[in-house]
Amino acid sequence: MKKLLTLFLAAALAFTVTAALADDAQIGGKLVIWEHSASFEDALKSVVEGFQELYPDVEIEISIKTSDQYYNLLQTAMQAGECPDLFWTNGLATTNYKAYVDQGLLMELTDDVDFSLYDGTSAMNIVTMEDGSVFSTPTAETGGRAVFYNKDLFAENGWTIPATFSEFEALLAQIVQTDYIPIAFGPGSSWEVLFLYEPIQAAIALDWIQEYEQTGYADVNDERVIKAYDKLLEWGEKGYYGRNYVGTTNDGAVLSFSMGQAAMYIGGTWTIATIEENNPDLSFGAFQIPCEDGQVPFVSTNSCGFAVSSNTDNAAAALAFANYFASVEGQSRWLGALGSVSCTPLVVSDSDVVNDVASTFTVQAESYYNILGFLAGSGDSPCNVWEEDQLKVISGSMTPKDFVDELAALCLTREEVLGK
Repeated sequence: MKKLLTLFLAAALAFTVTAALADDAQIGGKLVIWEHSASFEDALKSVVEGFQELYPDVEIEISIKTSDQYYNLLQTAMQAGECPDLFWTNGLATTNYKAYVDQGLLMELTDDVDFSLYDGTSAMNIVTMEDGSVFSTPTAETGGRAVFYNKDLFAENGWTIPATFSEFEALLAQIVQTDYIPIAFGPGSSWEVLFLYEPIQAAIALDWIQEYEQTGYADVNDERVIKAYDKLLEWGEKGYYGRNYVGTTNDGAVLSFSMGQAAMYIGGTWTIATIEENNPDLSFGAFQIPCEDGQVPFVSTNSCGFAVSSNTDNAAAALAFANYFASVEGQSRWLGALGSVSCTPLVVSDSDVVNDVASTFTVQAESYYNILGFLAGSGDSPCNVWEEDQLKVISGSMTPKDFVDELAALCLTREEVLGK
């Protein structure tokens, strides 16, 4: 009965939003939409396809950028008066969002977009300013990190999903003795390092993350943080990422796992669709790196969507797109293409891998990157410096301690946050 009620509510909400949007079917003109990563290209195309079934007179131009250059390109476009109509933001996870709001570059969406899909979830937290105003859509995605594993290789070799951190390391030591790479890892960008680092940090230093979650402050250069970085580098030295991994791109790492050359790949849940596209016949599942005490943390964050430029020449169409994106239908398309975990029961996945992710953890854990953003001081953002210097740790040109000390110098102090 509960499942039937959930499906009924989802259908009713989808019908209501679709009907409301269809009332404005006369909307036309052109929209330019920027997306910050090729990982989301298929998802955006799927949403655009659904939107244009309702609004066939709206011409949409999609521009896919790379995450390492995205905000620089966006800033240049804004300064030149050529800002796209809609564009991806990371919301309050970075300082860019608030800066754009303060500069009047974003259209307020608070009363013009139906966000009811997110009732009862934490999704709106990432886009809601202190005064309650909203300038970007969130998504229904609980974006998280997971260990994706080749089920056939595990079965053939008698490998089992580990219950403790030491068991996970013992598994890595077993796999490295075979012809398979234990973990496919391509540190081509700071983000790919983050998506491997955070599950390691959560398994080694869950207490540090929970200290932040409970008090609102934790030293970003804590010894437990450094220990997690040391562990990431140690695994590389032991060959757990394969030979010459430093020169591997993330696309290469994902392909290596997809084609059965690596037993595992650790990355974002949004990678599921790419793995399936690379090799539809691959049998793979997902789990989390466990703590030594048996807790199983899931580093996950609510993900952001699209902001509307305050200078758009087609506000009606832009708002219609924002509303469609925030609807059950829009988010079903978005998450379906990504193969991502949903924060609401109104958007249901048919992916066994996604359901593995959703059912194999015991505690959620905050992202280290988000913590850096929340603790940013008034000067240069530690998030910006993290992105610039993260790869120096991998290359060996900067020690983990020097790196996190550099970040800590840009964060608020304990006294500034807690007043003591």
